[in-house]
Amino acid sequence: MSEESMESAKNADSSVSGKGQRVCVTGATGYLGSHVVKVLAEHGYRVRAMVRDPDNEDNVSHLRSLVDAPAHEVELVRGDVMQPDSLDAPLADCELVCHMASPVRLFAKDPQRDIVDVAVKGTEHVLAAVARAGSVRRVVLTSSFGAMAGYDKPEGYVFTERDWNDTADLKVSPYLLSKTLAERAAWDFHGALPEASRFELVALHPVFVMGPLFKKAHVRSSPNTVLDLLSRKIPACPRLYFPVVDVRDVAVAHLRALELPEASGRYLLHNQGLWMREMAKLIAPRFPDYPVPTWPLPDLAVYAASFFDKRLSVALLRKQLGWAPIIDNTRSVRDLGMEYRPLVQTLVDTCQSFIDLGMARPKR
Repeated sequence: MSEESMESAKNADSSVSGKGQRVCVTGATGYLGSHVVKVLAEHGYRVRAMVRDPDNEDNVSHLRSLVDAPAHEVELVRGDVMQPDSLDAPLADCELVCHMASPVRLFAKDPQRDIVDVAVKGTEHVLAAVARAGSVRRVVLTSSFGAMAGYDKPEGYVFTERDWNDTADLKVSPYLLSKTLAERAAWDFHGALPEASRFELVALHPVFVMGPLFKKAHVRSSPNTVLDLLSRKIPACPRLYFPVVDVRDVAVAHLRALELPEASGRYLLHNQGLWMREMAKLIAPRFPDYPVPTWPLPDLAVYAASFFDKRLSVALLRKQLGWAPIIDNTRSVRDLGMEYRPLVQTLVDTCQSFIDLGMARPKR
């Protein structure tokens, strides 16, 4: 067993075993979805990984290499959450579902069509297919802390699973809006089902996810902040705060949310938070050959940079600069038994994966 596999096993209760149960994972080729497929396969599940094109080797080859066949079973099946008729076959005879497919995009030319509609309608389509299948007993929905974290809370406010993001809007934060509306749609759909045919629904809300990547395409997700530091794509550190959770811990949370009888409702997945400059100061001495900036970047310079970087929005920066949310992860620790790995390990492993993938170059 690899070192990472041993870590996964160590971080998951030995009593939780797939025992040959079939679980469908939507969004299986994504950064988080890939880790979930790996953990589930290692714990005895018959994983049906739903992808839009199983024949696209550039997109799916890493899934084939995540586990050692025939010891683990991972079946790649064709399905698209925006094509309802394509979902019945992947979900047939499945007992469990992890719905993870959702656009990870902050901005788009048409945010309603390309971000919000895909997230909301995709979720509705998947749950409708689950209801049609009749075999599914539990669905784990991958939501986000963004569906809880409104910017209207006073200083010192502690975020819990009771919170909903009521400040997200289409113009400034379409991604946060998409996660909020998609989860609301899921609970509405679930509540409208006849009790006799109602499956169980659990929602997981990871904060800023970091940890090792399986392929270069995963840089489009949250770990790109670490790459920006490791490669000095930013000249200094803006006053941005990141509540962090390791992608491997989030995968373990999915495992436990599927199987632990007491799992129900919503769960915040959060380890520890730190400012970008603190992050840089942890990375720099551990990777001395890489040009990690550790000095602060004034807010005015950040606003100026937003005119040249499409990832930045002045309106969103006004809300995020200097904002350090306080997050209560009690439910995930108590109900799911989560033991979050050290933050330094998460950062080091994220950096090392970028180096191993050839995406970060040492300074000359």
